[in-house]
Amino acid sequence: MSGIKISIIGAGSAVFSLRLVGDLCKTKGLSGSSVSLMDINKKRLNAVHNLAERYASESGANLKFEKTTDMKQSIKDADFVINTALVGGHEGLDASRKVGEKHGYKRGIDSQEFNMVSDYPTLSNYNQLKFFLDVAHSMEEICPNPI
Repeated sequence: MSGIKISIIGAGSAVFSLRLVGDLCKTKGLSGSSVSLMDINKKRLNAVHNLAERYASESGANLKFEKTTDMKQSIKDADFVINTALVGGHEGLDASRKVGEKHGYKRGIDSQEFNMVSDYPTLSNYNQLKFFLDVAHSMEEICPNPI
């Protein structure tokens, strides 16, 4: 597979996106492909884009990186769409957790983000799932045949 377009939605997460970029750069079968990095946070997007280009250059990967804050532009003609976006960011998760704790819900010992007996996962997941559907509907319209 060469010459494909990969769209990464929510690419502003430096840790996750750069791990993904590293994997793409190491995959020789993707040589000649383009990767569209999309995020609504321009500062984070620019940082990831710069690091991705540097990683590709230093590793000798033949990948072209583009960046955009427009999701529909990113997925246009994409063969693969990877959605890593966290709607509301970590601040949104923290706000939902605080609402639950305000009303008496507590997390257990050594619990992780979604390990709380309360409605806060429902609060935070509603926007996340709505965004997933928005991306899927846009894909049906703009890139109806991704792999």
